[in-house]
Amino acid sequence: MSLRIRVVVAIAVLLLSGSIVGTALAGWQAKQALREELAAALAGGRQTVASAFASLARSDDPARDLNRLVGSFDGNRHLTATLLDGGDHILRQSRPIPARSAPGWFAALFNPSTATVALWAPTGGRLILSPVSANDISAIWAEFIDLAAVLSLSLVIGSALVWVTVGQALRPLSHFSAAFLRIGSGDYTAAVREAGPSELARLGRSLNAMAERLAAMQARTHRLEEQLRTLQDEERADLARDLHDEIGPHLFAVNVDAAMARRLIGEGRTDDALGQINSIQAAVAHMQRLVRDILGRLRPTELIELGLKAAIDELVSFWSARQPGVVFSVRIPDDEALALTEDARETLYRVVREGLNNAVRHGHPHKVEIEVLRRETGGVLARIADDGAPSGKPDGAGFGLRGMRERVAASNGRLSVSRDANGGSWTVTAFLATPGGEAPFEDAAS
Repeated sequence: MSLRIRVVVAIAVLLLSGSIVGTALAGWQAKQALREELAAALAGGRQTVASAFASLARSDDPARDLNRLVGSFDGNRHLTATLLDGGDHILRQSRPIPARSAPGWFAALFNPSTATVALWAPTGGRLILSPVSANDISAIWAEFIDLAAVLSLSLVIGSALVWVTVGQALRPLSHFSAAFLRIGSGDYTAAVREAGPSELARLGRSLNAMAERLAAMQARTHRLEEQLRTLQDEERADLARDLHDEIGPHLFAVNVDAAMARRLIGEGRTDDALGQINSIQAAVAHMQRLVRDILGRLRPTELIELGLKAAIDELVSFWSARQPGVVFSVRIPDDEALALTEDARETLYRVVREGLNNAVRHGHPHKVEIEVLRRETGGVLARIADDGAPSGKPDGAGFGLRGMRERVAASNGRLSVSRDANGGSWTVTAFLATPGGEAPFEDAAS
């Protein structure tokens, strides 16, 4: 059963119940009023008969006056008078006002069951006063018919008005249902009109806002997927370049030296062959170092085995050997003091690595500062600053730190890339919140 039908049925039942209760109450009051009216009529009729009986002693024709007394009740709405002789034979009976009779069940329901009154006449015989309720019950029945017609018409009109009103009010729900189906199928452009009752209008605004947020999240997800593919392509290109430029020539040299050593050994020139073998060992050792460097870039062993401080120290050592003119300042507490999870350590390491790579490659700095510390208010802060003077936007505005920003956001943190007041070097700051700590700061730059 639809909500519209349920509401209409509930209101119709309420109206019908109220009508039944109201009608029953009105009927009970009408029955009480009829009982009181008949009792008053009997009292008045008894007084009239008593006064007439008192004057019979002075009457020259008592029989005539008794007949006139009974005739005075002709047309009485509430009483009939019946004159009986000593043998209960009817001598005269008044004629009440004729009335349309009500249904038997209705008459039985409203009959007040008022007793008759018998008065002995001074001349003999009895005068019976009987209450007549047929006229009043007939009037009550007519009023009941009119009331039932009015209530029925009101019920029909009220139900129709409720049906139309509820239908108009709930019409937006069909649009909501269609919008939810579209959103559920992945179409986040679905929108509904913010109309109707205030509750449905607020629901419409909430649905539209939800669809907009889902569309923004979908667009953001697509951008992240594109960035991830680009980063993967860049990493693969770097690996391919290293393999081609570094390992490839050494493998070729090893192959040449091995062939030469084989020829020299065949000629019996073992001393010369030993020199070729030493060259092969040196080339293999160099390739082993290159492979360790590549593996460290993919998954730093120091980060897993020794912790964040050792991994960053190894990273700084790598750049110190290749950039001897740059002074590196590193302030990192032990991992026990930082109390980081494995995911948080890896996130901070990748941020430091990306910031350090950008600073050394593009900033041409004389000094690079790396700092990782735990805030007293909660959370861990990592900062990479240099005194170089890069032109344009840093690499962080591209896929490098942009990907790191998303990684930091996934770890309940924020990453900021800011420039000094003189438009010089860049500073990369990452903050990872901890449970119960302060909220991450907003991005200072995009």
